Amino acid sequence: MIRVTWNIHWSCNYRCSYCFFDRKWTEYAGRNAYRSAEDWMSHWRRLHERYGRAYVVINGGEPFAYPGFLELLRRLSGIHWPVNVTTNGSLHLEEYARSIDHSRVSISLSLHPQFEDAAAFLDKVASLREAGAAIGCLNLVAYPPFLKDLPGIVERFRASGESLKVVPFIGRFRGVEYPAGYTREDLGMAQGWLESKRRKGTLCPAGHSSALLLPDGSVTRCGQVGDPGVFGSFFDPGFSLLPSPMPCDREVCPCDEWKTIPDEKAPKEARAWLP
Repeated sequence: MIRVTWNIHWSCNYRCSYCFFDRKWTEYAGRNAYRSAEDWMSHWRRLHERYGRAYVVINGGEPFAYPGFLELLRRLSGIHWPVNVTTNGSLHLEEYARSIDHSRVSISLSLHPQFEDAAAFLDKVASLREAGAAIGCLNLVAYPPFLKDLPGIVERFRASGESLKVVPFIGRFRGVEYPAGYTREDLGMAQGWLESKRRKGTLCPAGHSSALLLPDGSVTRCGQVGDPGVFGSFFDPGFSLLPSPMPCDREVCPCDEWKTIPDEKAPKEARAWLP
């Protein structure tokens, strides 16, 4: 199975200080390709004809802010699954819960303390679970100003029976580059975590068995490589993935976009939703 990570559009109703696209939304917005569900599906069907069913991860921007997103999601998951959607949880969750096939689609929610507190966030998660939704990861970016409150947030999640995935901040804060600027105590990271994410010079299947679909239809190897790794257009009738793995030229790969979903014959607990 191949994996496609889809940055569906560069637009969001939040403006988080730690976002990859902070202060770049206007610049990037010109590349958004707002197309109908049927137009998108013509290209997703062609991908299916060439490679079979794909594992799809949808993020953005905020996916639920994309016009007609739920209709597109329903149709996409009819031929490609599993699908995992990462969202800030602020839009259309009730309609999502009652209209989506939860055996094919899961939802990962990100807590953004600049816009919502942990209690309200966990109430949303509980409502989704009661409605039968499949929950993937519950995420929090470890932006340095959040670190002092992180132990309390983690404990609140634990008390609610939920696990919190702490995602390292990538960027610069007060003159310090992250994730290198973290101590082991900051995130409870195992020794050697950063070293385990170094992939420079290794052969990587990104672009071969996985790829990142950008809002304008460009396809690049992964988010770490970005535009320099663009190798085709999803809208091109002859589009294909790279013929073989290629060396990675990035120092750190914290997102592991190159990973594909484990074999479906594996035990369910070994097939936890990615990412």
